[in-house]
Amino acid sequence: MSANRGSVKRGTGNRDLAIDATRGVAIWSMVTAHFATDAPLASPTHAFPYVDGMSAFVMLSGIVLGLVYQRWVNRYGLRFAYVRLAKRIAVLYLCQLLIALVAVAAALEGHRWLTLLLPVDGWADGIWLSVTMQYLPSGGNILLLYMVLMISAFALFPLLQRGWWAWIVAASLALYAVSLVWSPDWFYLSAYQAAPHIQNVAGWQIMFIPSVVIGWNWTRWSVPEFIDRWLIVIVAVAVTVALFFHFGVDAGPWAHLEPAIADKLDFRPARAIGAYLVIPALYGVFRLLLRWWHHDWLRPLVMTGTRSLDSYVIQAIALVVVPIHIAHRPWDTLTMQAVALLVFAVCWAWAEFRYFTHIDKLHKVPGRMAQRILPDRVVASVPPGPEPGVLTPEQPQPTGAHA
Repeated sequence: MSANRGSVKRGTGNRDLAIDATRGVAIWSMVTAHFATDAPLASPTHAFPYVDGMSAFVMLSGIVLGLVYQRWVNRYGLRFAYVRLAKRIAVLYLCQLLIALVAVAAALEGHRWLTLLLPVDGWADGIWLSVTMQYLPSGGNILLLYMVLMISAFALFPLLQRGWWAWIVAASLALYAVSLVWSPDWFYLSAYQAAPHIQNVAGWQIMFIPSVVIGWNWTRWSVPEFIDRWLIVIVAVAVTVALFFHFGVDAGPWAHLEPAIADKLDFRPARAIGAYLVIPALYGVFRLLLRWWHHDWLRPLVMTGTRSLDSYVIQAIALVVVPIHIAHRPWDTLTMQAVALLVFAVCWAWAEFRYFTHIDKLHKVPGRMAQRILPDRVVASVPPGPEPGVLTPEQPQPTGAHA
């Protein structure tokens, strides 16, 4: 392979495979957390206290959103970006709706314990709760938070376009500080369960809004090059903080402080600090590896990271389907690990299928099927698709050494 060993041509543009690999680790972390909790297979991606796949998913989504939409706004204007953003939010809604409806079906078939939600009174009630985004099964509720944070981008883009990123970061930090001392009910997303609060948006936004700013300034600030230059320091600090959290708080003399500094619902500071250290360190390590390795050595992570939304939906549905149809709980350690590997393999296989069949957008599949089935004169009447060469939020341009 050439010197550009860390990037490959895919669809409409090159990708930064280090971002994809890091997102793949986030998916792996989610899968092992949900299917193989406390098993050896889950240990590597849960070694850093208070950092998990959900944190990485939200942060990386913010970075990619800022990185891609900055180019779209500059090239095509704010209106074009708004239309694309609205379509993306609609896709997220449909994905969350699918997860919810699968959970409703399981509950009505007597498997409500898998969802950790309250009983539903028939399909009409279940559909209503799903459509209104109240039926959010455990392990499948991140997309609602993601949708709310994505909606904030409608306000962020004009400010970023004017160069007011510092004010955005200051406002994000201020809101986060407020959430640490005062969080009214309307700060929280809720689900149809006994303890309804599931995420404090004012707390969790600290992983997303500053990340959008970083992504927006990705090239101008030379973020990849900065991480390359300071990688040893970043890794050293991350390891030091991990040791402090583990031996000082998680299993140490300050364990009584854990709810105040590491609670996940409100996203306390230990989680934010950890994520902003671990994720850049992982990204930097992957950039380093991709300079020397063929990208196929990391292909499972890269491909699942490429289709991180698909992978998330697959694992969320598997959380309901697998215990019913494949392996009944409770699971022993061997079964847990086998199921986790199976689910991740399905995520990988689906990503490979979309790659080799050139299915960049699932909503285009019916049109492609029509092109193969219908006569040429009918196909000719189908309006053309989006302008070629336009990147999607899942297709960031290459950066740094991978450009």
